[in-house]
Amino acid sequence: MHYGGLLGVIGLPWALTACTVGASPAESRARVAAGNGDIVVAAPWPWEARGGELRYAEGLDLAVAEINESGGIDGRRIRLIRPDDRQSVNEGRLIAQRLAEDPQVMAVIGHLQSYVTVPAAAIYDFAGLPLVSPSSTSAELTSRNYARVFRATLTDQAIARQMADYATGQGYRQAVIYYVRNEYGRALANAFEEQYQQGNLEVLARHSYDANREPSPRSLEPVLDAWESLEPDAIFLAGEVPLAGRIIAAIRAAGIDVPVLGPDAMSTPGLVDEGGGAVEGTVVASFFHPDEPREEVSRFVERFQAAYDIVPDVTSALAYDALWVLAQAMRAARTPAPANVSEALRRTDWHGVTGSFRFDQRGELLDRRIIRLVVRGGEFTYLQDEHPDIDGERVVARDRTP
Repeated sequence: MHYGGLLGVIGLPWALTACTVGASPAESRARVAAGNGDIVVAAPWPWEARGGELRYAEGLDLAVAEINESGGIDGRRIRLIRPDDRQSVNEGRLIAQRLAEDPQVMAVIGHLQSYVTVPAAAIYDFAGLPLVSPSSTSAELTSRNYARVFRATLTDQAIARQMADYATGQGYRQAVIYYVRNEYGRALANAFEEQYQQGNLEVLARHSYDANREPSPRSLEPVLDAWESLEPDAIFLAGEVPLAGRIIAAIRAAGIDVPVLGPDAMSTPGLVDEGGGAVEGTVVASFFHPDEPREEVSRFVERFQAAYDIVPDVTSALAYDALWVLAQAMRAARTPAPANVSEALRRTDWHGVTGSFRFDQRGELLDRRIIRLVVRGGEFTYLQDEHPDIDGERVVARDRTP
């Protein structure tokens, strides 16, 4: 998966941090961990840029309220601070360094984009701070065997492989791939092709597109002409909103009506906003849908609606789970001390809204499945595993009001 304002505006009191003169941040942090004050968890995110669009903040706030109301961490309350990384690599690094030097901070949940999280992760790990990443899907995040970095979602490769398995199960024996020309698109395309071909199925063609170029019937004409002659059973579109919706509209306008499959980055209302009726029947990966028939999901949706009078989105669920799994580790360790919490995270076996939480030695989730959504009537509906022919779906209103 791929909110801005000054740090002071959002209440991050760097200058007021209590620190013992002459002590290292690690030594000062150990003293704070052994104390009895609030436990500070940092949640760096592009708050100004994305705060109005996503419901990530509400997911964090609900988790904080529930954790503290249920006794906190041995009676100590969780307190969030929310630095704004402005979707910037440089700002993300600066924030990571400041958090690393602040002995009050016990752990970090963030960032949104992989390109910000990956370089920041090196700083957190070196400083000994646990990082739980709820939304960064780049495999590079855990490629360096960090001791304190944990991904609370799936990699791009895992998502693409599971979508390839879905295509195989649907009987799509020949597919074409169209991917955005960046690290995200290439990772998805490569993993989908590799997994698909393991089933003795055929990828007939691969094409890519420029993320900065507006798609048009003329620019897509060579690709669409090639697909018409190849007659694929399905198209895997490894893209992002908003261009993905416009590309599907162009595909349908050319008379190509085979199924289109997409990754989690296409599972937002922007796909329908941009593609209109052309995106009907598009199947995409996701990590959450309020109609998923699991008790953890229904309880979360009920509490979220009661608190905010809106239906949670996928970022609400990812944020909620990330903070709760961190709190469970702190409770298991009986301390917020970063080293103890990191060890407890590696032993975690917990079931959340988005699925089960068990981490391997690299900090990747074990045995985690995506869910799939299908566009029907201009809405994303939950595609039940037991009905791969799209029977049994249910619709959630796009205005997201209860």
